[in-house]
Amino acid sequence: MYRLGIDIGGTFTDLVLVNVETGSRLLGKILTTPDNPSEGAIKGVRRLLDDTGIDAHALRHVIHGTTLVINALIEQKGARTGLLTTRGFRDMLEMRRGKRFDIDDLFIEVPAPLVPRSRVGEIAERMDFTGRAVIELDDRDAEAAVDRMVAQGVEAIAVSFLHAYRNGVHEERVREMIRARAPDVAVSLSSEVSPDIREYERTSTTVANAYTQPIMQRYLSRMAEDLSQLGYGHDLYLMLSDAGLTTVETAAAFPIRLMESGPAGGATTARYYSDLLGRPNLVAFDMGGTTAKIMFISDGEIMTADELETARRYRFKRGSGIPIRIPVVEMLEIGSGGGGIAALNEMGLLKVGPHSAGAQPGPACYGRGGTAPTVTDANLLLGYLNPDYFLGGRMRLDAEAAAAAVTPVAQASGLTEERVAWGIHEIVTEDMAQAAQLHLLERGVDPRKFALLAFGGAGPLHACGLARKLGISEVIIPYAAGVASAFGFLAAPLSITLVQGHPVALNGADCAAINALLDRLEKKGRDFLRKAGVAETDMRLRRFASLRYRGQSSEMKIPVPDAPLDDRAMSELAKAFSDSFERVYGRANHRVGVEALNWQIQAIGPKPSLTTAPAVARASTPAAGERLAYFAGAGGWVATPAIPRSTLLPGTQLRGPLLIEEDESTTVIPPETTLTIDDHFNLIIKLEPMKK
Repeated sequence: MYRLGIDIGGTFTDLVLVNVETGSRLLGKILTTPDNPSEGAIKGVRRLLDDTGIDAHALRHVIHGTTLVINALIEQKGARTGLLTTRGFRDMLEMRRGKRFDIDDLFIEVPAPLVPRSRVGEIAERMDFTGRAVIELDDRDAEAAVDRMVAQGVEAIAVSFLHAYRNGVHEERVREMIRARAPDVAVSLSSEVSPDIREYERTSTTVANAYTQPIMQRYLSRMAEDLSQLGYGHDLYLMLSDAGLTTVETAAAFPIRLMESGPAGGATTARYYSDLLGRPNLVAFDMGGTTAKIMFISDGEIMTADELETARRYRFKRGSGIPIRIPVVEMLEIGSGGGGIAALNEMGLLKVGPHSAGAQPGPACYGRGGTAPTVTDANLLLGYLNPDYFLGGRMRLDAEAAAAAVTPVAQASGLTEERVAWGIHEIVTEDMAQAAQLHLLERGVDPRKFALLAFGGAGPLHACGLARKLGISEVIIPYAAGVASAFGFLAAPLSITLVQGHPVALNGADCAAINALLDRLEKKGRDFLRKAGVAETDMRLRRFASLRYRGQSSEMKIPVPDAPLDDRAMSELAKAFSDSFERVYGRANHRVGVEALNWQIQAIGPKPSLTTAPAVARASTPAAGERLAYFAGAGGWVATPAIPRSTLLPGTQLRGPLLIEEDESTTVIPPETTLTIDDHFNLIIKLEPMKK
């Protein structure tokens, strides 16, 4: 029996097939088909099965992660969507937050709302902040609003009423009206999608869910059908943004929860290796063809958040995008992967990204029509990549085309081609280091206490340079690093995170009401796992609360004890928040009361049992050799051994510089480093202090 992970990225689609009994891995990588992502994925599955002689009937699980949702939001290519809201709140999406993210910019730009004002309908109804109806839903008014919306030809409708997170009965009645009049129209309710305080964020999330619902439903239906035609006879599972797995049914109803499903696979990979290697603190660095992501494992757990932004108009400015309130792996994402395009800015300085060559046309060296210089072109010119062994020899890289792409930048800047190529490599690494340092420092974390786990097609190329800039002395490159996120899908348990807004001061809180709320969430979580086939004894429940000092505009997620809450437990919860606040910000304020905004339950199934047998070696493995590679710290070009990774056995020790080649990625190991192969075939790289 086999389990298959499929990760559709912006440039490549990665596949990992694991033998459940032996743990051996079979790997695949194919260019993504942007116009129809499932086409490339199914082509890759068929090729992998044909190459290995495995029948699709032998597949026990297929687990999939996709960028379809986030791409639809960024490119604004979702369904024609309408919004129904409480009378008087028609302009919620245009008004956004009460404060500007840049008070000094008079020409500030924000993303256009996913729903234009002409498709926003108002309905007479009103709940107060306790969930009590102060204006009952006017059925005639609601029916007329629904009819007007349907007449505009919408494919999906979002319903977001004031304070519906406390009581969603009015939203549920409107859904019944929509289904009676237009059963083919998808409906998203804010009380189900994001039952949390903050009207704008809740509405924005619900609209985004509705906006992507029809395309995701069509996509999942097509994907399931294509797999069925191959001979796969079981359920398709999807990766959630918070690093759990879900069913097709849940994914189709709440596609917004899959917004970061691809990168979340990298987080589960990092957690797997954190457990395997006994390293509770890891910086996970995932660099693919389109973007680079940095995630964190702290004390053995994936760091998560309750909100993210997409479609930012300003790359690093929080507040300039569309806010989405979902449980999500906390990550930094930089639009500079292997396809990141390099150019000179207005001041004549070299910059990289955020625009990417993607899979079509791709970097110039792919020979698919690209002419702009990219990170991959630079790495080829620096000698890091073997032009005859890209993707295991299935794709040849064109060094002349890469040089032709870099030449105009070199001429305009007055630099040599090799210095421009090194500048591209160095700038993209520096961009990632600066973003990671700021992110870690904001959370009171010292990166020098972490190890760096690097993967993705381009991650191992930049890992040692990134670690050096962060002050990290140990780099880990897992086996089959180029497809590690797809492997992470196979290491993820079934899970669901349920959130319920319930603002309350901890001092004097109605503990019985909160216990009842948590019990309801726990029941929903258990029901989800039970329907997915998880035994009651294998279920694990974790509880959290989003806490803040009274009057603050942001909160921190704090674990909640499993026992029923009482006044003493509330006091301990407040202390845990203050302790965490002091660790991050340097001081706590014990004179101000602590309040909760929402309560969360995470229902988790058992972790899959995985072994770490190496990937099956291909006959195309290159012979060991040597080529010139560029290392600025060593004075320029250095004769560097190029070694097939499949020939390195546990216990092997070598000194840099080295180029370690495998089918899906290449690891660049600079001078002043030592390499050890551990018992799990991982590359363990120790960075020595730089000589002055």
